[in-house]
Amino acid sequence: MLTKDRAVCLRCVDYSETSQVVTLWAEQAGKLAAIAKGSRRPKSAFDGPVEIFSFGSIVYQPARGGQLGTLTEFQQQPLFRGIRSSLYGLQCGLCAAELVEALTIPADPNPSLFESLIQFLTDLQSSAKPDDQLALLILFQLRLLQEIGLLPILQQCANCSNPYRGNWRTIFFAPDANGLVCPDCEAAYHDKFVLSRPATDALADLHRLRDSSHSARKEIEKFLLDHFTRLIHRPLKTASAILTRTS
Repeated sequence: MLTKDRAVCLRCVDYSETSQVVTLWAEQAGKLAAIAKGSRRPKSAFDGPVEIFSFGSIVYQPARGGQLGTLTEFQQQPLFRGIRSSLYGLQCGLCAAELVEALTIPADPNPSLFESLIQFLTDLQSSAKPDDQLALLILFQLRLLQEIGLLPILQQCANCSNPYRGNWRTIFFAPDANGLVCPDCEAAYHDKFVLSRPATDALADLHRLRDSSHSARKEIEKFLLDHFTRLIHRPLKTASAILTRTS
């Protein structure tokens, strides 16, 4: 049965001279992979080849028996073409797409995450400064972790629930605890690393991220990329580009 939805393309690979295999993040269906037969032909039902960040209404045949679904229509809207006007903004968008693909499972709908991704891409292409684009990426990454139930504990000690305070003599993050650990608890964790006070303050209260320094934002992003590496058991392809100089 043919199904209608709205979707944004997370990944696309040429399948033949005329077709593509695409990974889409759809509003009602969640993540789906489908073959777009004939999408690379000059005249097709796809308004041209499907590209990453292509967005619009789709019609598709859901996958069956482990086979790919079939994308039959894609009414593409030129909504996110502006992302390519900034190299660093493009890298931030590619990072977000890679994370959504890596951290979600097929046919697991999450309309809230769909709207968050659309809003992130919208804000990203209207932001001209790399440092602001980095802040948008950080906020989206934290929202993604929240939506999939893996948001680290950043306002209190993950072990004893002692609220984070600026007078902690050293601030540790313990991956095994998925959160901050206070000075009284940190000795119980061998796998841990230090976070600076400015970075921790911004993570504990995201309103402070807007006023945080460039160095604090870079530290937060490195922390998040390391955290994602642990979650997906491989480095992100976009990690090195994201950590390049942004000011």
